[in-house]
Amino acid sequence: MKKILIASSAMLFCLFLLNVPAAEKDAPGCKDSPIAPRLAGYYIMGCSSDDAVADFDLLSTGAIHVEGKSVAILYALRTDLKNKKPTESSLKADFENMMKKQGGALVATSPGQKWPVYKLSREGKEYWIVLMVDPGDYFTGSYGVRVIEKK
Repeated sequence: MKKILIASSAMLFCLFLLNVPAAEKDAPGCKDSPIAPRLAGYYIMGCSSDDAVADFDLLSTGAIHVEGKSVAILYALRTDLKNKKPTESSLKADFENMMKKQGGALVATSPGQKWPVYKLSREGKEYWIVLMVDPGDYFTGSYGVRVIEKK
């Protein structure tokens, strides 16, 4: 009886291990931006950095031209949370709340896609943060962030 109990326990433990998804790892060489930390439940799929030149439509009036060092980070929802995918509006709201906690404010949109653009000042530097989310039927739960440190 003791052997059956041990064997049954071992089989149940193995079945449990098969059902636990492996945690996705962040892409090599990529890390979160301290200006725009990741939302909970996401991992980094990829990243890039370069010099950026961007024009944004201000929410008040007019447009602004921004140039500077830039980093873009693409985030994907962890596989074990796919059935809890946020809505497009809840992802945007969560990101906006996080930006407000960081001291940022929604100030513009990107031309074309109309992605929300936030402005944040920290330690004498000005940052422009673009939340890149595919809209409507194209929304997958993934999102990207581009942080531009204005020259």
